Amino acid sequence: MKKKNIIKMCVMFAIIAVILTLDLVTKYVFDDLLSDGSTITVIPYLFNFKLVHNYGAAWGLMAGKQVFLIVLSLVFMAIFIFFYIKEPNKTWLLNITFGFLFAGCFGNLYDRMIFGYVRDFIQFDFWQSFPIFNFADVALCVGVVMFIIYLIIYFVKNRKKEKIKEEDKNDKNI
Repeated sequence: MKKKNIIKMCVMFAIIAVILTLDLVTKYVFDDLLSDGSTITVIPYLFNFKLVHNYGAAWGLMAGKQVFLIVLSLVFMAIFIFFYIKEPNKTWLLNITFGFLFAGCFGNLYDRMIFGYVRDFIQFDFWQSFPIFNFADVALCVGVVMFIIYLIIYFVKNRKKEKIKEEDKNDKNI
């Protein structure tokens, strides 16, 4: 394995470690601080810390379907690992993206498997209908956006390569 790829993988694992640690430590802290049902106002009318035990996914979708959500998380992680192994060009963007995706998956998967729910605590006070979330959720959202950007770049580059091959083929036929 090339030295550059090893460095990229180390960065990915460092991202996973930092985000996962941030997620799990803050969940334990706010689970302890807010277990009495209180709310901590951080910036009035902007955001609060309020503990919620989420038995589903975002907005409480699929509440009570913990086994399904655990299996779904494991399936997505397996797909990401398969994609990562099969991808010959492991770019910085791909490694950073997977760091965010794995950290987010692990953080919420840990909660689901250990507690049977996900500990959420960050609330937008100005947008009460928006779900309360945690750092694993943020990592997942950032990772998904980065993965979409990666796929766009990937398909644009492949399209350009195909055009160049097609032009070369046409030049040879002339």
